[in-house]
Amino acid sequence: MWMLKKLGKALICVILSPLAAPLAHAEWVGNVDLGIRHDSNINNAQLGSDIASDSVSSADLLATDFFALEDGNSVSITGQSKGEVFHHYTGLNNVALGAALGFRKKWALGPYAPWSGLSLSSQRINFTDASRNGWRNQVAISCGQRLFERWDVGAEYMLERRTAAPLAADQPGISGDVFSQTSRSMTLNAEYAWSERLFLTLGSLWRRGDVVSSARETSKIISSSQAIAADQVFGPDFYAYKMRGTTYGLDVDMTIAFTSRNLLRASISRQVTHAGGDNDYAKTVAMLSWTYHF
Repeated sequence: MWMLKKLGKALICVILSPLAAPLAHAEWVGNVDLGIRHDSNINNAQLGSDIASDSVSSADLLATDFFALEDGNSVSITGQSKGEVFHHYTGLNNVALGAALGFRKKWALGPYAPWSGLSLSSQRINFTDASRNGWRNQVAISCGQRLFERWDVGAEYMLERRTAAPLAADQPGISGDVFSQTSRSMTLNAEYAWSERLFLTLGSLWRRGDVVSSARETSKIISSSQAIAADQVFGPDFYAYKMRGTTYGLDVDMTIAFTSRNLLRASISRQVTHAGGDNDYAKTVAMLSWTYHF
């Protein structure tokens, strides 16, 4: 709730900022994104007998208002709505509505000047399986620079808090608050402009914080869990376990700009998570999406 109050105050400041900066002007940009992805381990399970894979169709609509300020600075307000449909595990179907506030500063003139930014976002997500319903709040610091004519690099550090109502505890003395999570993460990206229409990106991920694994009961995972509750989405004998873990990931992304408004993007990522009590798991996520700018 504190994040929502702060975001609301920040939005008021941003709305008033054009009145305080005579050179400011607004520029609306909209995106429609349609995508499909396949997750080889959607429930973050360790044992092969517990691993579930699924494909997900998604639709995303964003509208962003940019306010250009003096000295290369800018402020943005974004509204977003999104829906996801899982082909098999329909309890994970969800709709989301959120808003974000961003500030970006360019530290010099010219295309090779470094930049940095700060963003706050809050999103409400409702699932078919209502036990997962809650808020996702994020604070992110980012920076980047074009190093050469075809190379851009960037980095982002993010703090995230997800909320959900606690569930009935399954084990004595262990909480049932499995879907509330806190984490911090760092991403590093390098983009290469192969041509005016083709862009290649190599990215890396480090994340530390709460992870949720849905699997059948074992003594090893019970002893390492901070919270446990039944998870009917994956079957009557599956339980959701919240643990602390560290995730490492690599991502390869290709974007093709057919026109200035139409983009096709394909990516594949590999993630490995090391959780408490040697409850490690891995997954591969492949994604294909089309984006229309308006």
